[in-house]
Amino acid sequence: MEQFVSSGHLATAILVAIAIEVAAAGCYLWRRRNTRLLLCFVANGLAGASLVLALRAALQQSGWLFVAVYLVGGLLAHLADVVLRLSLARHADGVPSTE
Repeated sequence: MEQFVSSGHLATAILVAIAIEVAAAGCYLWRRRNTRLLLCFVANGLAGASLVLALRAALQQSGWLFVAVYLVGGLLAHLADVVLRLSLARHADGVPSTE
């Protein structure tokens, strides 16, 4: 089990699970034509995947630069998710959008 975790295979399995989850929810939200929520869900999945990639890079001792790049990617995806959710909440409350 220690080899499974330290080799990064656990992180790869988690990435596959995230991809399946985003694809399944994406199909559901696409069929319901809820594109704003779909974008939120994709951004959230990208943020989580970036954190898992940073973990895998650290476990495989790929170097600090890879870890930093994945963490910055996770931050950007998280910020996109927050902006999209705030926009979705504003739209749901009936507040006119500035777009």
